[in-house]
Amino acid sequence: MKNQQYILLFIISLFISQNIFSQENFEKTKLVTTVFKALKKQNEKKILRSLPTKEDIKYLIPLVKAANPKENIPEVDSIILEFKTGAIESFRKAIKKGIAFGIEWDNIVLQKVKYEANPESKLQIERGKITLVCSSNEKKFLIILKKSSKIRGTWRLMNPIKFTLI
Repeated sequence: MKNQQYILLFIISLFISQNIFSQENFEKTKLVTTVFKALKKQNEKKILRSLPTKEDIKYLIPLVKAANPKENIPEVDSIILEFKTGAIESFRKAIKKGIAFGIEWDNIVLQKVKYEANPESKLQIERGKITLVCSSNEKKFLIILKKSSKIRGTWRLMNPIKFTLI
């Protein structure tokens, strides 16, 4: 009986430690580094690199159709254009808002990155809110990447970014 308890305890601790040590280091993800560099250089073209590609959209369409068969899905190019327009607009707003609060974008420092899972119940892809905690001139602020999704192994910006002063 005791052997079974030890084996059960060992298996449980193995699962727990695997989950703890397998957490993704979001600071080093391409999405975070691209968004951070784009902000630092105030370069809206760099932010576009974090958006889903045409292949990513083509990968997602059958998943969305399977999850919501009645949903009318626009053409791939329309989807990409909408993502680009939204990303550029929100990027410009974040830069402008930061400047209004005295943020010197070329001097920003990434202090940490937080991740909060926010899965879509019908879509089987990893999704969540990635928050970049940054500072500049002794002012702390957040860059929030809501509903970022991991598509084919790469994190992508799916919603406009948001700037919030702490």
